[in-house]
Amino acid sequence: MQRVLITNLRPQALAKLRLGYHDVAAVNPGLIYANAQGFRSDSRYGTHAAYDDIIQAASGLVWLNHQVSGQPDYVPTVLADKICGMQIAQSVLAALHHREHGGTGQHIEVPMADTMLAFNLVEHLGAAALETDGAFGSPRSLSPQRRALRTADGWMCILPQSDRNWRDFTAFVGRPELAADPRFATGPDRARNADAFYPLLAGLTGHHTSAQWQEFCDRAGIAAAPVLDLASAATTAYAREGGLLREADHPTEGRYRVIGLPVRYSAYPEPEPEPRPCPAIGQHTEEVLREAGFDPSWSATW
Repeated sequence: MQRVLITNLRPQALAKLRLGYHDVAAVNPGLIYANAQGFRSDSRYGTHAAYDDIIQAASGLVWLNHQVSGQPDYVPTVLADKICGMQIAQSVLAALHHREHGGTGQHIEVPMADTMLAFNLVEHLGAAALETDGAFGSPRSLSPQRRALRTADGWMCILPQSDRNWRDFTAFVGRPELAADPRFATGPDRARNADAFYPLLAGLTGHHTSAQWQEFCDRAGIAAAPVLDLASAATTAYAREGGLLREADHPTEGRYRVIGLPVRYSAYPEPEPEPRPCPAIGQHTEEVLREAGFDPSWSATW
């Protein structure tokens, strides 16, 4: 019976349903019980509602956007929900490993606010890592000048990160003297002077086409990529060959697209099986009741 239960209900809702950890563990002590909610259950905000936008605000992410754009913008994707989903999966896998090697079941709490704050602080702890009064934030990441570069016919991201990359870049644009400029001579120098470095780059890329830049960067070993809209990114030859966006038949809606796995396993090299559509409402009710030991006809009384 030692299985996994994952819930994102708040403590008061779980208590009302008698589905709190202690309620369930009394029946199945080997259970791995993962509870994901907005804030730590033992904190002053433990009973507060939370959604992706709330967590973006509470974890400093909206502030980071304000530092760059001057506007308290949300990230245009449900970033907190997705990051926290991955944290739940990692935590459950760690608990499964623990249990399989002689451990026990346990209660895992994954507060979204804590998860996203830790995520944001990876680079943005900044000088505060060593100084109690040091400033938070990564100067390079927070530079308002950090953006894609205009080419003669489009936009690209070009990152001459290493010192050799930088020397090759400056030679290609006919400005080799910039490699010796003390503001930009080394990687740390360029990061420290990001507000000057990024505008400098922007002024050097407009005389070549995107194709010319890609050819040069590939040859020089400089990381580069064109700026793609989402539809183009999902349908490039690269994306198609990787099978990330797959097609399948839905029993009622016809042909549809589904997102495939973005990872590959050497022990499972076969293509992914045909995607299955999301189940209809109630499709598996009787199956689940039967598996749990209940009479499936019980559902007819609901």
